[in-house]
Amino acid sequence: MKSVHHDPSVILPEGFAIGYRKKLLSSGPKDILLATSENEIKLTPGRHLLLARNGRGKTTLLKTIAGILAPLSGTISREGSVQYLDEDLRFDNEMKPRQIFSALFKNGNRSFAMEMAERIELDPEKPYGKLSKGNRQKVGLIVAETHARAGGPQILLLDEPFSGLDFAARDFVDEIWSEKENDMIRLVCVHPDEPTLKADSAVLIRDGKLEQVDVDGTLDWMETKEALN
Repeated sequence: MKSVHHDPSVILPEGFAIGYRKKLLSSGPKDILLATSENEIKLTPGRHLLLARNGRGKTTLLKTIAGILAPLSGTISREGSVQYLDEDLRFDNEMKPRQIFSALFKNGNRSFAMEMAERIELDPEKPYGKLSKGNRQKVGLIVAETHARAGGPQILLLDEPFSGLDFAARDFVDEIWSEKENDMIRLVCVHPDEPTLKADSAVLIRDGKLEQVDVDGTLDWMETKEALN
């Protein structure tokens, strides 16, 4: 029997809340609420930006969608394999990127990882511990992107993946992402001071609220940044 293919999706219902729960048997403060959605938020295949000022809950939202943290209220509906790329992801300092890719991937996927390394100008023979912050981030991006090529609906949650990359590397990553968007959701946490990026929608955290806004190709960066202040 032929399997039925489903597009990836993430749905956060009205009243969905993120934050931190009070520990059991703790006499400390109550649950810490960071943000609540007043309307349903739905992510479909494509690229979606996550924007907020520091400390407003961007990483908490990503970890909640990934299932690392529990929501304070509401239930997430997810369709697809979820992968969370932490900004602080690390590999063995002695391993070279080529060895990392060889250990994680086989055949075509390994070839794709090496091809992506060449395209975004990552030296695959330099020990991981001697790479700059930007080049360490490239390794994480390559690993996440290659895993997502395994097939089936995919949900990639990326926590500030461009913070250490130069503009040329960002452009190369943008090209690679544009080549595969139909069966993949990318929710990309981006600092408000970053330059504009292409997107299908943006998820904002402001004034304790989670909200989704439509984007007509490219976000109006200055207008959005002002709205977050």
